[in-house]
Amino acid sequence: MDVSIGEAIRTLRTARGMSLADLAGDAESLQALDDVESGRALAPYPLLIRVADRLGEPIDKLVAGADPHGLLQAAIRVAQYDVAAGHPHRARDILTHLPEASFHTRSLSEYRLTLARALRALGDEEEAVALLVPLAESAQSANDARIAFYALRELGFAECDRGNVPGAVRLWKDALARVDALLAAHAVPPHELRALALELYLHLDDLDPHGEGFDVPWRRSSLDSQPRLRAAFAPADTAKPLSRPPRAPADRPYLAAAERMANAAPALFAVAEELVADALRHLAVDPAQARALAEQASILLFVGRLAEIEASLHARLLESFPGASRLSARLQRGYLMTAVSPGRDLAAFTDEIAQALDEGEIDRAWTLLESAKAAAEELPDLDDLAARRARLKLALLDMEAAYAKRPRERASLCKRLAAFEQSFPEWGDALLRRRACQLLVRWLAEARDFEGALRYVQKLDALCREPRPPAPFVF
Repeated sequence: MDVSIGEAIRTLRTARGMSLADLAGDAESLQALDDVESGRALAPYPLLIRVADRLGEPIDKLVAGADPHGLLQAAIRVAQYDVAAGHPHRARDILTHLPEASFHTRSLSEYRLTLARALRALGDEEEAVALLVPLAESAQSANDARIAFYALRELGFAECDRGNVPGAVRLWKDALARVDALLAAHAVPPHELRALALELYLHLDDLDPHGEGFDVPWRRSSLDSQPRLRAAFAPADTAKPLSRPPRAPADRPYLAAAERMANAAPALFAVAEELVADALRHLAVDPAQARALAEQASILLFVGRLAEIEASLHARLLESFPGASRLSARLQRGYLMTAVSPGRDLAAFTDEIAQALDEGEIDRAWTLLESAKAAAEELPDLDDLAARRARLKLALLDMEAAYAKRPRERASLCKRLAAFEQSFPEWGDALLRRRACQLLVRWLAEARDFEGALRYVQKLDALCREPRPPAPFVF
């Protein structure tokens, strides 16, 4: 066990007259910190970051014995997993809390690229783009196809978020032009590269489905919505919630035993998360082991991601044939078992629920809503923007469906929706806030509160006019 880190923590803590409880801050951290100080357990790197911050010391004081270059490389690999798995906050914290000696090393391009990816996932687009643009330029000058692919891909998402569709399309095409060379050179694990490339092809199908390009600069007014990027996978229609399959009959004991065994098996995402948790415990004491564990987790993650994207492709191909059946129950179940993008799953559910409500299919929307809420309860607490927005949208759609299904509760639902709109977070999707205002206009008018409805008409008008779309990063 790593006694030296525990001793360093104890020495710094006692020098400041702090108790274990003072330093830990909560009961869970107290037990973990006690185990680390006593040498009974390895210290997860996020715990070391919190301890260093509470002690007011740089992380160098706690990980002085680690090889700085090895620690940097392992931290980058763990952070790359975290970005892909929906933990950008942890990725950013790890990358911004490394010993100073770690940066006295060879090229830091991989470090800057990974940090930029984490920042973009957190919505800090200007800071991310400030790192990505010089990376893309230098990578193209040096014929570094790997760095260029990732930088161009991230820049494309930044442009798409700002409404610069032609810029996003051009950047993603430039990124995809490097895929064959990357596959031939084995510069990126093939399952990871194929998953990322397939995702870009499907997004291009959303934005420029016929490959016509943009002959003139594309401009969006504040009243014109840009083409939407679809969620990665939309579950097929089902009469029962996908997360609650039928139980085995009582007279089939072996089938029931098989069901119990299957239900106890961890999903692919859970296995990957456990590998990374182990990597975080080894990061400060055995960077090579931590890097190996993070690479194993990334392999599992992108195998699952590739399965997700292929399921999305399968569903989209079937849309071209109206008479074709949707995904089979077997494929649905296989997808759900290997799903590694739970935030995207929830976003896909909310897209289908919203469409059903818009089309007046209340019963179908209600069934999907029950599935989505059951799935949301099982999801990890991800901090990426897509997952947070999906949960926010689910809360709104839950009120909207309840309003249609339970007329006696409409007065209380209207009050809940007004509170929801007033507390709408800055990171929320503007289109979702407009939907909330549109519902309030209708609900208040139905309740003959015309003054209240008029207020939300005025608010809706203001939301449609402001703010103006931000200027694109790339012209």
